[in-house]
Amino acid sequence: MRVCTAPMFVCVGLSAIASVASARADWEIVASTLDANAAGVAGAVWVPNQFNNPAIDATGRVVFRGQIGGAGITTANSKVIVAGVPGSSTVIARDGSPVPGSFPAGYVFNTTTGINGLASSNNVSADGGILVSGNINGPGVLATTDTAMYFVAANGTPSFLVREGDVYPGGGGSTMSGSMSAGSGVQTNNLGECIYATTLLGGDVSGTTNNSALLVYRPSGHRVIWRKGAAAPGFSDGTTMTHDTFGLMLAGGDVEFGATLAGGAVTTSNDKVRVTSVGAAPGALRIWCREGGATGIAGINYKVAGTFNNPSRSLTSSGQIICSVSLEGPAVTPALNDAGIIMDDHGAVSLLVRRGDAVPGVTDGVLSVANFSSVYLTNSGILAYQGVLMNADGTAMSTNSTYVGVRDADGTLHTVVRQGDAVPGLSGVTVGSLNGSTSICVNDAGTVVFSNATLPTGSPTCIFAWDKHNGLRVIAKTGDTNFTGTPANTLSLFGSTGNNGDGGNTAFSANGWLAIRARDSVSSIDAIARIMIAPGVAPCPPDVNDDALVDGLDLGFVMAQWGTLGSADINGDGTVDATDLSAVLAAWGPCQ
Repeated sequence: MRVCTAPMFVCVGLSAIASVASARADWEIVASTLDANAAGVAGAVWVPNQFNNPAIDATGRVVFRGQIGGAGITTANSKVIVAGVPGSSTVIARDGSPVPGSFPAGYVFNTTTGINGLASSNNVSADGGILVSGNINGPGVLATTDTAMYFVAANGTPSFLVREGDVYPGGGGSTMSGSMSAGSGVQTNNLGECIYATTLLGGDVSGTTNNSALLVYRPSGHRVIWRKGAAAPGFSDGTTMTHDTFGLMLAGGDVEFGATLAGGAVTTSNDKVRVTSVGAAPGALRIWCREGGATGIAGINYKVAGTFNNPSRSLTSSGQIICSVSLEGPAVTPALNDAGIIMDDHGAVSLLVRRGDAVPGVTDGVLSVANFSSVYLTNSGILAYQGVLMNADGTAMSTNSTYVGVRDADGTLHTVVRQGDAVPGLSGVTVGSLNGSTSICVNDAGTVVFSNATLPTGSPTCIFAWDKHNGLRVIAKTGDTNFTGTPANTLSLFGSTGNNGDGGNTAFSANGWLAIRARDSVSSIDAIARIMIAPGVAPCPPDVNDDALVDGLDLGFVMAQWGTLGSADINGDGTVDATDLSAVLAAWGPCQ
């Protein structure tokens, strides 16, 4: 065991994890309630059913919060945030441990009653930086100063961010109130920045007209994004704007969020807007879509008294923004094509998918709507969404009306799976309803991961992976014994708000690392596991030896098998001949 000290955390090399029977070698157990010396604490065990949703970075390092128990462990020091890989993990923070930064001695993570200090740990950047937050306790701590945040970079360097009660950096002498404890949906990026909405107290605060602000907290110099009651971007008639406090998007240095207008000529029919820094002057914002306003597409407007449904991830690192919207105008027919997913690309607006669109492979219906809580646009421009089908006349479809779809960056549409489809490898089992409960994740290579409760009743809940080259496959299911050593009856995939501030999922890295929770409630055994899902590649038949390169080795197979039926029969006509030789020569070089 190794131990190292730093101003804010203790690093502990853990003993090897307990041996767990494995039916699938590709899944690896990162933590299990069967572990000895949990979190590196001698004699400690993981408390069952206390693992939070795990996050994972591009190196495969998993981050999660758990609770330990055992001799000498109390509610004052039992919660830990851990980052690691199978067999070796590091304690990032622990209840009762010192708070980093310029705090006097005696400041620790805990409430004033000595329990529940650390918030859950799923606020992670793409490269594995960790936003640590929670309740703090120490000399002179009050209810107005008892929460704080800091960021631990991927290299382990901690940076203090903010404490409840700190002075608001936008001037006016007010202080930032409300909890500084990051919950699910709070995004942080590789720079250690965090987007957050805070309440303001004192100073120049006037009632409820200017008592909140939206900021990006940074290790040095917070950035004020918006303050409630300020003049709305682009307005000079007294119109003001109040930012939303949830669904706040951060990608690189850009932000995107929802807001409500008031004053001027604003009514409740045109007061909802989406706002971004993308395409605006430095330090400024622009309203990129407004209820009742023009879309920029001929004959199509945003609907008066319509809806903007903010997707779970709406902003990419390249500055593309999406939103599920309702539409009206001369080119719109109610109930047939009056909704869709719209994209703004630095001011250029387009519809990615729209109600009434044909769906590949579906002959008995068309797209009705996309479930906004399961819509994602990757940094590579791939859109994944959970859709609902309707009849061509706009009426509801009675059966098998949900599906998962993908739109490539070039506009090509794919149907991943439809409700009622057969589940690969499970005889007599079909895909259940996909509506709103799929926990969709998608990475930059276009691999989609989601969960589904299959049918008939009693069939397993499955976690699926799909890409356009390999198709649909089951990568885990309830009843598998490789996670807990016994049949797991719960598999949890972290989708929806599990996003980082770099335009990706926190539980599914851009390069294919996936983390899940597994539980056998009958035996009270829990596990956190990871898997690398390699990106699908286009078939390359001339690569006879499957080394991703068409070269002399493949040519050698053709010559050695000439005139026979062998693996070098590239065109499948039963004989290795000149046609196969031509195919090798035409594809010479790396497989594309």
